[in-house]
Amino acid sequence: MNRWLWRGGVGLLILILAVGLALVMALLMGFNSPRPIRPPDWQAADSPLTLEAAPHTTAVKLLGRSCDDFTLEIEAALISDLGSGFNGYGLVYRAQDDARYYVFTAGSDGYYAVLRVDGIEETPLVSWQQFTHVHRGVQANRLRADCAGTACNLYINDEYATTVEDGTWLDGDVGLWTRSFEDSAVTVRFKNARVWLK
Repeated sequence: MNRWLWRGGVGLLILILAVGLALVMALLMGFNSPRPIRPPDWQAADSPLTLEAAPHTTAVKLLGRSCDDFTLEIEAALISDLGSGFNGYGLVYRAQDDARYYVFTAGSDGYYAVLRVDGIEETPLVSWQQFTHVHRGVQANRLRADCAGTACNLYINDEYATTVEDGTWLDGDVGLWTRSFEDSAVTVRFKNARVWLK
């Protein structure tokens, strides 16, 4: 009887450890936030693209792909920044034009934010905050927005960052965004801009 209990207990412990290890591996591989498995409905043809923001300015480049409910993903990496790393780059979505849009942005200092820009008025939907999954310095970051209706789930490097809800604009163009907060220009290379429609 004791031998049977011992074997059963050891077997159960092995099973629990195996399931736990499988779960950890799945999370590390990004299965907590899977991107669509089918080919994208649209991909920027002239990728990679570079975008430079002059000192203390913002640069926006719309890509000419309008959509309402979608998944948008892009990879971005800083190429040049002579300052202390206080910058931002990211993806624009539901843009009405280059002055009215949402932007999901990361910085080379490990921070991210979500902003609604309406001309000179900028409303933080998520204020700048640190996120451990933002790669710092010149390392590339993969940003993804998964939007349906008024809600957008946002991911950095396949890790869930936040959900924002805002109904100001429910469709519009997608694009790229770069900002310099300092006395030096910021240049960012973007690649693999792609959209899956819902």
